[in-house]
Amino acid sequence: MSPPRLSVEANIVLNKITKALYCIVQALSVFFLAGMTLTVCIVVFGRYVLNSTPRWGEEVSLLCMVWFALLSAALPIWDNRHIRVTAWDLIVSAKTMRKLDLFVHSFLVVVILMIGWCGLELLDFVARSRMAGTGISFTYLYGAVPVSAVFMLIAAIQKLGEIFVNKP
Repeated sequence: MSPPRLSVEANIVLNKITKALYCIVQALSVFFLAGMTLTVCIVVFGRYVLNSTPRWGEEVSLLCMVWFALLSAALPIWDNRHIRVTAWDLIVSAKTMRKLDLFVHSFLVVVILMIGWCGLELLDFVARSRMAGTGISFTYLYGAVPVSAVFMLIAAIQKLGEIFVNKP
């Protein structure tokens, strides 16, 4: 008995949803990168031209950097651009490569689940702490960990689905 297959319409809907999520993550990554760049420029201008550094500058740039770095980590998983040894593609058969991809992406799902779980525990740990310069709760800084884990998990599961659908 063969495993149940998604209908063509359901597959198209799922691809549209994941493409929309990809675009959202990409836009948020660009937003946080631009925010970090702008904040650092303001801090440098304040320090070297006005001789007065804004108190909030370091914390806002750190917040943007953390969110950018963690959110953008999901994008290479979606695009299949993460670091990998491509020499294996030339050495092993397509069937063996598929098994290797299944193992790698399954392991990736486990790692992402661990990151998300630890991120939630971290949020509980820092819930009552605030940043000194801005007064922003550290949960906004460390909230990037579980949020990005969700997007990475969606991307990894999509890749696993593609591996199962595209049999050699």
